[in-house]
Amino acid sequence: MSAVVLVFIVCYFTVNALETTNLNGKWQINNSNKSYNLIGTVPGGVYTALYDNKIIQDPYYRDNDGKYRWIGLDDWTYSRTFQLNVESVQKNNIILVAEGLDTFSTISINGKQIGTSENMYVRYTYDIRNIVKPGNNTITVAFRSAVKEAEKLANESAYFIPPNCTVPAQHGECHVQFIRKAQCSFSWNWGPSFPVQGIWQDIYIQSFDTTVIREYSALTKKASDNTWSVDVEVHFDVRTGSTTGKLETQLVGTPASFTKEIALNPSTSSFKFTLNIPKEMNIALWWPNGYGNQSLYQLTVNFTNDNSQESTAKTIKIGFRTVEIVQEPVSSNPKHGLTFFYKINDVPIFFKGTNWIPSDSFLERVTYDKIRILLTSAAEVHINSMRVWGGGIYESDSFYELADELGIMIWSDFMYSVALYPTTKSFLDTVTIETRQQVRRIKHHPCIAVWAGNNENEAGITQGWFGVKDVDPYKTDYIKLYIDTIGTIVQEEDTTRDYLSSSPSDGKLTKQSGGIAPNPTLEYFGDVHFYSNYIDLWDWQNVPIPRFASEYGSESWCNYETLQPVFAEEDLDYWSYIANWRNRDTAGNFVMMTEAMTHIQLPNSPDVKERFQDLIYVTQIHQAMTMRVETEHYRRHTNWLGADGRGLTMGAMFWQINDIWQAPTWASIDYDLKWKMIHYYARHFFNPNLISPYINGTNLNIYMVIDEIPNHLYRHPDTHTLEFRPLQEHRKLEEIYPKNVDSERVMTLDNTVIMEMYAWNNFTPLKTWAIPYQINKTSGLIFQENLHGLLSEAGCSDKKGCFFYFYLNSKSNPTSTSWLPLTYFTDVQDVIVEAQITINQVTSQSPTEFSLVLSTNNIAPFVWINAYNISGRFSDNGFLMKDPTLRLTFTAWQPVDLDTFKKSLTVKSLMNMYY
Repeated sequence: MSAVVLVFIVCYFTVNALETTNLNGKWQINNSNKSYNLIGTVPGGVYTALYDNKIIQDPYYRDNDGKYRWIGLDDWTYSRTFQLNVESVQKNNIILVAEGLDTFSTISINGKQIGTSENMYVRYTYDIRNIVKPGNNTITVAFRSAVKEAEKLANESAYFIPPNCTVPAQHGECHVQFIRKAQCSFSWNWGPSFPVQGIWQDIYIQSFDTTVIREYSALTKKASDNTWSVDVEVHFDVRTGSTTGKLETQLVGTPASFTKEIALNPSTSSFKFTLNIPKEMNIALWWPNGYGNQSLYQLTVNFTNDNSQESTAKTIKIGFRTVEIVQEPVSSNPKHGLTFFYKINDVPIFFKGTNWIPSDSFLERVTYDKIRILLTSAAEVHINSMRVWGGGIYESDSFYELADELGIMIWSDFMYSVALYPTTKSFLDTVTIETRQQVRRIKHHPCIAVWAGNNENEAGITQGWFGVKDVDPYKTDYIKLYIDTIGTIVQEEDTTRDYLSSSPSDGKLTKQSGGIAPNPTLEYFGDVHFYSNYIDLWDWQNVPIPRFASEYGSESWCNYETLQPVFAEEDLDYWSYIANWRNRDTAGNFVMMTEAMTHIQLPNSPDVKERFQDLIYVTQIHQAMTMRVETEHYRRHTNWLGADGRGLTMGAMFWQINDIWQAPTWASIDYDLKWKMIHYYARHFFNPNLISPYINGTNLNIYMVIDEIPNHLYRHPDTHTLEFRPLQEHRKLEEIYPKNVDSERVMTLDNTVIMEMYAWNNFTPLKTWAIPYQINKTSGLIFQENLHGLLSEAGCSDKKGCFFYFYLNSKSNPTSTSWLPLTYFTDVQDVIVEAQITINQVTSQSPTEFSLVLSTNNIAPFVWINAYNISGRFSDNGFLMKDPTLRLTFTAWQPVDLDTFKKSLTVKSLMNMYY
């Protein structure tokens, strides 16, 4: 291809003599033999550059991830020219800052090598003072194939470090554990292999005479006398000589401030101090979603050099809250283990959560709006916690800022997952830099609740996942990496949060065992991950009763229109080659069908595409109901401790919220940001006032699970149950909430559950029961009766022809609702009449808000309404429609006109699938 000559115009901005030259924008990109010569955008990677230049198709189209494997095997070089003015070049320090280079590269300026990179998570700085000149300069970043580098490092290893490669269904690359790059970029069981090369974060030049603030972090702490302080750290970039100046810190909007003359030099380039908050100052606390406000404060720092008056400044937002993991014996029997729950501001919090993966294989595509929609969608369904999974990336600043604002607590894994890792000096050296940089970058965020060393590696090494006979050398490596290196750094950098060396783990037992417990998946300690493809997941008796479920899930297909842009017409068949290629879980499509057939009669449309749409719908029903059963099971056991020591469950974080591409996965929101059925169900199973009915043998049991205001929540020291108590009995919380104290109030909830039994063919209930209850704890059994007796009372002769519906307090304006089918839907054609559902009264309140009314001539299960190709969410979906009409709202993520919205609407229910 012909050469391209470009002249780049560089943007300058100056702040008190600190000059920054932004190198983002257009770069020239070549491959190793220069057969490709194109223009790409930074931040960005080579795949999107090739696509934007129309050299390749959409990498996500059909099986292009396999066809484009050559891109990751080639070497790609980024280059550009830039200009520096005379003032910039005359500064004492000229530093190239690369916030993210992915991954192996050699950097040159004006033909001279200035440094290398080997870790996509590390910020690199290079001194270029003696290399640049006024006027035009050139910069080259020559990347090397991460796939080949990983293979080279594996071949050079003194011993075998498994796993060797990904499983065949993932169509991935090998040896990713040898390099510090997003582990899922070599493929995972929900995503493709795209081993990107490129400049994935900002790159710029800083010119200054004395110093610049490189890192700025803070930790809020609460003393025993209830006063608050902020431990502040400022890390400066000081290259030569020494400098003195005034450091000023201000908690904006408050009288709290700190000013001091400090001296800096290359060996003393950090300054740490404590900002004390006046006792009389009324600090507003930060609370998780659903428990209170997410109060945030701006904390500024400014350093001004005494001689030149050169200034450098940064601002962060902080929140005041305490966090701890409580691990105490649940009984006098040591085999019964320990509790495992989080307290925020001294209040036990049930983690209603999910797990987060990278939102695109090409991180430059992940916009602020996309993160905002995903996290807001989480908060809207009562999610208060999220685990950033250890096979992806440490997320963007925007992610953590939004989590702060929305009250979503973050379980922060370090980026190691389902593998054994090397512990060579060079590997541990880069890990040390990575860990320290990342902890310093994000530890000031109140959303960060816990650090975890890795995903599933403790379980993998103890349960023989990696197929090695002698695990002792690998255990030694494990301790060296996660305990001695990462764990030590975390403890040095952050004294306010716990560090768990793995997830799952046995918590304190893992620590007492030196970092590796004999069985780190026990239900009596720590957290567990639970998956099974071969049991009935709609049966609560098949679900464990752990202290904390940090991962559990069930796979489903994404929405049909999400697939259409990346599938050819012939691919739109559940059993097509591309549909099989797209599923990265071994036999995943077959597994989903096998599971679904246990519970739902499969669709039988003679039209292949229509049957594919119906099968997608079936997989989403199965996933939603599975997650409902499991999550309600975990929430019911908040206050239950069995004779065997199981129970006291205090966390349910389903796998996973988001998608990396358009495919069948465990996600609750698909790649196009449309909610799948499971996400609508999350709004119900995470409801703060949950009615949870289930069949227990011959009985109908009903539990109430309540999330109440935090100043009434109390963990009983003997029974470990979560109870609502009179405030005068809880002295610590009286001190926290002096204005909220009502010493006369005994916190009990006195309410009524209205229970109705319906036949599938009649809008009028067969019978209605009023179930009054009084509960003084967060979960408890409020009703238990023989099911056959209830059926007889209502005149229901066959349980497959009837179902229960529940309301909390009011039928017309219920606080919460629920429903319970009495059999599975495998023979529904015998008992449920097909409903004719119409969409009426569609109106617009704004370009993004719409109202509509559904009408039906019969009761309809799993009603699914869709706005075709319009990204957004309905107020409810996948529901049981038991009344003739129902009003819904729709929120679009982008403006859309009313006529387009009307034409996009379709609706179906379960019986519409059968012919």
